[in-house]
Amino acid sequence: MKILVFDIYGKFAHFRKFYTNSSSLTYGIPPRTTITGIIAAIMGLERDSYYDEFNSDNLKIAVKKIGTTQKIIQTLNYMRATTMNELIIGKEHTQVPFEILRGKDNVRFRIYLTHRDKSIFEEIERRVKKNLFIYPPYFGSASFGCNILYVDTLKFEELRSNNYIDIGTVIRTDQVEEINLQNYRGKLIKERMTVDFSHDRNIKEVSSYIYDDDGKSIEVKIKDEIIRLSNGEYILFM
Repeated sequence: MKILVFDIYGKFAHFRKFYTNSSSLTYGIPPRTTITGIIAAIMGLERDSYYDEFNSDNLKIAVKKIGTTQKIIQTLNYMRATTMNELIIGKEHTQVPFEILRGKDNVRFRIYLTHRDKSIFEEIERRVKKNLFIYPPYFGSASFGCNILYVDTLKFEELRSNNYIDIGTVIRTDQVEEINLQNYRGKLIKERMTVDFSHDRNIKEVSSYIYDDDGKSIEVKIKDEIIRLSNGEYILFM
């Protein structure tokens, strides 16, 4: 089978944590649902129309963080509206803390993607290669446009191993048997994120993930299958 590899990058990003209320906090990496939304935009699919076609059984996604990022807080003014008229003629405003992700040069992630349906995979690949986007992609918030750069199309295989393997992509915690921390000198981050939505955009599945804050590899033993790419790299799907 083949896997599509491409980079997504931009000046700023905001991947809203699903459990936040008044304060809009951001993840340090894009959740799987954010990546599926970007792919849907590229394909020109309408909002909420692609959840079955792009669920975690059909569309396999791995994410690798490239470079260090920082989080900054800005305060945004929103209209306070309780009626339709107040949406047209605003009377009051409310201030909401809004967390933004930024990098030294850019916020950048490498995406690894494959789909069970060969025709869908080839259409995504064609559009990514040629930058043929029906809707413009953005980094979580419509204010933060992003760029997509095709990297490669590789073959991959699934295998099992009892040894420690260097994994550079985001790792689901339920896949981890053991982490080798003896020589690890990074900053390990754990986040709880949405995996899939149901038809009415309710959360269908949530999982916890770990990754290095600077994008370094983590040496782990994995319970399930590991994905080995034809270039020798090891990844895990979200």
